[in-house]
Amino acid sequence: MPAGDAYAFLALGLSQMGQNLPAEALKTFAALAVVPGLGATFSASGLADLAAYEGRYADAIRIAEQGAAADLAEKSPDRAAAKFAEQAYAQLLRGQKAAAVTAAEKALATSRSLAIRFLAGSIFVEAGQVKKAAPLAAELLKEAQPEPQAYGHILESMIATSRNEGPAAIKYATEANTLLDTWIGHFELGRAFLAAKQFTQADAEFDRCMKRKGEALALLLDEEPTYAYFPMLYYYQGLGREGMKLSAAESYRAYIAIREKAGEDPLIADLRRRVGK
Repeated sequence: MPAGDAYAFLALGLSQMGQNLPAEALKTFAALAVVPGLGATFSASGLADLAAYEGRYADAIRIAEQGAAADLAEKSPDRAAAKFAEQAYAQLLRGQKAAAVTAAEKALATSRSLAIRFLAGSIFVEAGQVKKAAPLAAELLKEAQPEPQAYGHILESMIATSRNEGPAAIKYATEANTLLDTWIGHFELGRAFLAAKQFTQADAEFDRCMKRKGEALALLLDEEPTYAYFPMLYYYQGLGREGMKLSAAESYRAYIAIREKAGEDPLIADLRRRVGK
């Protein structure tokens, strides 16, 4: 790949991921490392996200950590923080909650951007550290613009879902989507309906997310790749369909196909069991 515009090559790699061409995306992101300007930092972000997407969590953590160190050396704290957030999510996916919290705290200590506050807050919720997430949600809700308020409501919804407070979670996610129509907002609304055992509504939200899967490539509407978040949609879609007394095998097989090969994903054994039932 010749030298050129790093943004164009990043867009190509993301497009290849969205088209289910991970081998091609790997080549594109690797080649990005030698593109002048932002090539090296985009390369690390893309490679880490691709690794986490495929369930290669150890690779994702290593690449993100090395990339963050390079960004800090280049005086790019926001980009470094995004990589700490990638590291945190990969730790979460492999079941290392304490390590995920540590990485999320490092991200927050490096940057207080909207994206980092939201991503760190979501990691805290999923890791069972609601007391760390609640102040971030409150902080975002106090801001004047609709965008941070929307992400604050999404964090509120996640917190409510974690507490099995389905109606409250639905309310907060609906408020978020009214302010700003986002993929992650509909994903969390689906999870809120799931928590409330409103399976038909949950399935409708997850179907909406499937149709808008391209938006998961960069959830925060910036250039930071986030497609590692997408496979969980298959997992929750499957749970919702089980609740509807429908076959969830197709959803679970789709998740397994993405992450089974690496042998690091803790959900695989349970999903194989569910498929075999």
